[in-house]
Amino acid sequence: MSAVDATPLDRARAVRAAAEALVDAVAERAARTPREAAEAAYYPGHPLGTVAAIEAEIRRRRAAETGEQPAAA
Repeated sequence: MSAVDATPLDRARAVRAAAEALVDAVAERAARTPREAAEAAYYPGHPLGTVAAIEAEIRRRRAAETGEQPAAA
């Protein structure tokens, strides 16, 4: 069946399945610790340079999302 032959119900099911997959992926990503997420994001040549720098950025972003203030150093 091609996209041309798809019924509105087929399209709705496909969109629903894609949305569910996205929700699952976002939940899985959010469940990772900042270190796990940093290790998964790192690649040679990454703009932040190190896993530690990526982890710090992830922690900063998560704190900003929740409105938390970073701990004073």
